[in-house]
Amino acid sequence: MSKFLIAAGIVIGLLGLGTYAYIETHPQEAFELALRAERDRAMLSVKSVNVDGDTWPYLDGGEGDVVLLLHGFGGDKDNWTRFGGHLTPDHRVIAPDLPGFGGNARHEDQSYDIASQRDRLAAFVETLGLERFHLAGNSMGGNLAAAYAHSYPEKLLSLGLLDAAGVESPVPSELAREVEATGRVALIPRTREDYDHMVDMVFEDKPWVPPFVVEALAQRAIENADFRQKIFVEYRTNLFRLEPVLPEIQTPTLIIWGDSDRLIHVSAARVMDDLLPNSELAIMEGMGHCPMIEDPRATVELYGPFIDRHTPAGL
Repeated sequence: MSKFLIAAGIVIGLLGLGTYAYIETHPQEAFELALRAERDRAMLSVKSVNVDGDTWPYLDGGEGDVVLLLHGFGGDKDNWTRFGGHLTPDHRVIAPDLPGFGGNARHEDQSYDIASQRDRLAAFVETLGLERFHLAGNSMGGNLAAAYAHSYPEKLLSLGLLDAAGVESPVPSELAREVEATGRVALIPRTREDYDHMVDMVFEDKPWVPPFVVEALAQRAIENADFRQKIFVEYRTNLFRLEPVLPEIQTPTLIIWGDSDRLIHVSAARVMDDLLPNSELAIMEGMGHCPMIEDPRATVELYGPFIDRHTPAGL
């Protein structure tokens, strides 16, 4: 059952009479209530910490070895809520809003390329006092996770790369072909039509989402389009290519990829697997770019046993 179907039912129960009128006129507030209900179900709560003068909101919950999860371009910490909820019974899950996204700071005078974000992530890790942990990232977050793994191998128990950016795919993706042909970047929606197109590109089997949630998400994405454009340009201008560094990453790595990914072609997964000296590859059939959202349970069934194998006894 979709997380938003469950959460929407909880919101309706909370609001009682006048629910539909309230949702129609207050989609952002209703969306926040739905998120709160979903986080509660996942045993995750929102916390925040000051890192070099900026407030980092993050999800935190569960006990055990730490699993740090990094969202992709245009995403936020709640990309991992349902996925994280399958891990919290046995692990401590932490998922931050990365700088420039979600509730984290946006600075026009700062760069958000991968090298800069890696340094900020390292400061976040140190502020929380994390010693050794599992690190996983999706898309741009996977690029960032690999960059961190290369610079801080002593911190990691394992690395998870879910449809990760950072290498050139032998077969161009649908997104790459679209950008080449039209100059249009589907990940930066400026209209509701653009937003619907972005969702179609990201998912193979779109999760059902209540209309009020779609409206809230679309509104936020459109409002942030200019800053997303800034980050996208900086990311592309200062690419952190992974081909030179992956052979040097000894951390046990699980690569998970949707075979129907339209943003980063699945052929990139095999490039990463060939370059990494200690990797496993899992291709998910009928899956798009964000498997942890599209089918969190199936994704955890791959990821959970992997991190359990790489958690030292007694940690």
